[in-house]
Amino acid sequence: MKGRRWEDLPFDCLIFVFCKLGFEDLTIAIPFVCKSWYKASIDPDCWKVLNFKELDFSTKSKFIARFKQLYQLQSFSFSSFLKLCIAKSHGSVIELRIPSLLGASLQQDLVLISIKCPKLKVLSLPTLLWNDDKQLPELICKWKEMETLEMTWKPISFLQMLEQIKLYCPNFSELNLCGFFNGKDAQAIIRCLPKLKCLFMSASFLRKNDLLMILEGCKELEEVNVSRCRGLDVDDAVLKKASKMKFEFEGCKPEENYEVTAHTAKRMQC
Repeated sequence: MKGRRWEDLPFDCLIFVFCKLGFEDLTIAIPFVCKSWYKASIDPDCWKVLNFKELDFSTKSKFIARFKQLYQLQSFSFSSFLKLCIAKSHGSVIELRIPSLLGASLQQDLVLISIKCPKLKVLSLPTLLWNDDKQLPELICKWKEMETLEMTWKPISFLQMLEQIKLYCPNFSELNLCGFFNGKDAQAIIRCLPKLKCLFMSASFLRKNDLLMILEGCKELEEVNVSRCRGLDVDDAVLKKASKMKFEFEGCKPEENYEVTAHTAKRMQC
């Protein structure tokens, strides 16, 4: 009895499998197997999760070399690749993760994402250049379904960004970023993120009183990670406040062991 061929699998089954694959398979492997696999690979459901962090975009990238060869391209840019992937999603993107790109500006890319990805729920960004950073608050209003924001480093526009999240993102529940946090930041987190469930501030500068303020004010918190935070003394008062949640604080350095001057604080925010 002759066995069934992979290309004869029902279309819905192919899509289900391809949704589990990464970018490398979807772009330089699957489309070149056969017509049925190609057709399934361009279904919008396969492009709902765009995790660019799993790819190598360095100058010696084997992925880029192979991509250029298969698509007969003379050059490659992240922006063009982003546009291609977003176009294939037809507005269905719910999760998007952008890696660090060696100082490249993401200004136009962020504008494109704000227009073409209205269903975005999870956004992960690298440290932004100043011009990219300052436009972030005005883009937040386009992501009304956003629930999670991850950033490598706290943006300069942090306070303005939180105000926009408060206005336009009613289901926002997870914030993940590193930076220098003070009392104003703590107050803004409490005021603007009433449904916050997960807060990750690992490797930040954070004082005990500001953390206590957040733990007291954010009533729905379920998980907090302040591991390796500088200036933070995790004492019995903190542990008591965090006793009903998942709380990670390994490697914190109390303020007496880590002096931060005004100059250092300013530098950490830039």
